Amino acid sequence: MTISIIGCGNTNRNDDGVGVYVVGALKEALTASDAAGRYAEDVRIFDAGTAGLEVMFQARGSTSLIIIDASRSGAEAGAIFEVPGAELEKQAEPSYNMHDFRWDHALFAGRKIFKEDFPSDVKVFLIESQNLDFGLELSEVVKKSADRVVEILLERLRKPEPAASVRLTRGKIYLESPLFEKYFSGHETVALIEREGKFVLLPVFSGAQGGLMIKLINARGDRLVDAVDFFRRFNLDLENSLDCPVAWNSEMAGMVIDVPGRA
Repeated sequence: MTISIIGCGNTNRNDDGVGVYVVGALKEALTASDAAGRYAEDVRIFDAGTAGLEVMFQARGSTSLIIIDASRSGAEAGAIFEVPGAELEKQAEPSYNMHDFRWDHALFAGRKIFKEDFPSDVKVFLIESQNLDFGLELSEVVKKSADRVVEILLERLRKPEPAASVRLTRGKIYLESPLFEKYFSGHETVALIEREGKFVLLPVFSGAQGGLMIKLINARGDRLVDAVDFFRRFNLDLENSLDCPVAWNSEMAGMVIDVPGRA
């Protein structure tokens, strides 16, 4: 899957350059030292400026296309609109000036010319401008919205975390080190409860409050929680091993263990 992200606009007209600002900030974030492995790898980022034809050719071969540009709709300055590209495609009027060929014309023409080689999934982010006079700076309200669009795009490009699981064997819960460090680091005990057919493992913030001990079992830092009595109460198979998907529930502030076969 190839994603092309294209910023459009004239950076000599203040807020009209917001699309260029967004792709510049996005590129910087994706190439930062701490970004390695966290985001989708096949992402192409371009500054198309005011060249509509550039949009058409750079989008070719992509699976998805995202365009960012300024808008002048009369809405409140800084308003962010996300619009399907199909709603904005527009056939260009005959002209002798290539500057009249904009990205909305490029979407229409690219689909006609490149057919299946042009992305069908097209989204356009439009940020309402405040100041389009000659100048090089974004207005404060537009810059704030531009930074928000960068955050939105980074979130969409973030790779999903690998599915987490714990192993239940003979009434014991085995927590691999990365899972323990992420959710239970610094805790010596946990509580185990049942909610709607699932088990929930809750960190206990003070050992004096009781709970089940978390035992270190190897040099990797994997842990074990002995919960034989708890599982026996719910007639859980204590002989065979079960790999159970887990997910953190922020409302309960605990790890939900989804045991196969339980309602």
